Amino acid sequence: MTNTWEDVAWEGETRQKEWVVEYYAMVAGETTHHLSVFGGEDVEDVQRNLMKELRTTYRDAHEIEVTVLRMEEIEVEPNIAMFNETYTP
Repeated sequence: MTNTWEDVAWEGETRQKEWVVEYYAMVAGETTHHLSVFGGEDVEDVQRNLMKELRTTYRDAHEIEVTVLRMEEIEVEPNIAMFNETYTP
């Protein structure tokens, strides 16, 4: 019997996931609320991507105070209970 695509185990390969990160960035006394989506295999990847975004967004800032409100993986399968018969495809 042949294996289906789902049966194949890919060794050494990790899956890129999507993560949502909500945070406040305070620069020169002004606070900005951010909501970003990053790709990454794990939390460390997401933190690196967040640092890249901060360096790009606040290029001239000498100091950035960041407060992360949430950093979580986006679920691949939607939770149908959230729609509660209010949405019809």
